[in-house]
Amino acid sequence: MTESSGTRASLRKRLLRAAARTLGEPVGLAAMLLLRLSSRKAGVALMYHSVEHRAGDPALELVPPHHVDVFAAQVRHVSRRYRVVAASELRAAAAARRRGERFPVAITFDDDLACHAEIALPILVRHGATATFFLSGASLERPFAFWYERLQRASDERVDGLVTLVLGGEADGKASLHDLALAIEELHPDERDAVAARLGEAVGPDPPDAGIRAEQVRALAEAGMTVGFHTARHDALSLLDDERLAAALVDGRAGLAEAAGDDVDVIGYPHGRADERVADAARGAGFTAGFTTREDPVTPAANPLLQGRVGPSLRSSGALAVQLPLTLRRA
Repeated sequence: MTESSGTRASLRKRLLRAAARTLGEPVGLAAMLLLRLSSRKAGVALMYHSVEHRAGDPALELVPPHHVDVFAAQVRHVSRRYRVVAASELRAAAAARRRGERFPVAITFDDDLACHAEIALPILVRHGATATFFLSGASLERPFAFWYERLQRASDERVDGLVTLVLGGEADGKASLHDLALAIEELHPDERDAVAARLGEAVGPDPPDAGIRAEQVRALAEAGMTVGFHTARHDALSLLDDERLAAALVDGRAGLAEAAGDDVDVIGYPHGRADERVADAARGAGFTAGFTTREDPVTPAANPLLQGRVGPSLRSSGALAVQLPLTLRRA
């Protein structure tokens, strides 16, 4: 990121915080209505992870959850003010938009979490909203926690010598949780597996409710949600060699499709990391749409296998109300 783009991004965040603190939804509504007067062809993909009965803390958690009340308010706002579509339809919906019409928004989720079916799904159904769930399928039959979940648990439980446990004897003992996660993400897959095993030994067996079971995946699909792929190992795909990349786009996909009762042809890239090589491989593997974590609006000109997504504010529906038009106006 250049200094100027970094400055602009910082300014957008400051504007968002200021607007959300003062007027929130009225400001977002006014901005959205003004944008609707344009013929702008754009949409936004929102990226959620977990929804829980508590608020998350970005300083202490790798993937902080949205409080259930905040999530419900955000779904209500999006359902009332925007056209909610499946992630696979977002680019086409943006292309079809005409002056005065609602902008399309796709609601997406990453990771294999029971809260998708137990907490998020009833809220989506209540508001008549569809969503796309990018799942790995690693826990369809039994509990399974990925390395970042074990790392979070080790941090929460204040495991002694965590930095050394993760990075080895030469590590800086002052590394933050987020620094450790990034370091693990960058490891060779075999080295990352070894770290995951050490973390598992430190914190004990994965919790009984870790992951999402096949019957919960089927419940999502039967409720009209789309099940997409997040890869069985959750490796950063852009760091893999061609052979491992090809395997990552196939391994576990058939089992997930069987659980969902439908084809799985959209992908949310683990850690949001993908480039043209990854996009070409995904296209070759039969995926029709792919999503990164680049905070960009989706336009007809976007590479269908490299579409952006925006992380919704953890604070309020008012913050999201401002966030959406700010994203759309960059199209």
